[in-house]
Amino acid sequence: MFRWYRIFNLLEFEALGLVSKTYTFNMDVVGEKDILATKGNLVGITYEGVFLPTGLGLNPFEMDDLAVYVDAADDVYLGIKVES
Repeated sequence: MFRWYRIFNLLEFEALGLVSKTYTFNMDVVGEKDILATKGNLVGITYEGVFLPTGLGLNPFEMDDLAVYVDAADDVYLGIKVES
């Protein structure tokens, strides 16, 4: 089971014209953390050194107990695996 955190809106991020932007969140599972959103060939987020890309045909995309998910409104979420 994942605990999901909305990080940013994909369309709003792309409209900024930036290559990257850091978002800081106080997440109840792990405390205050920085999440780096980046745009290159793929848009993705980097959390704790793990790059989680969007647009690979897997939604959510999971790796190392983490996941990234893009909903129908183009909101990008970070998922952190928690015990149920």
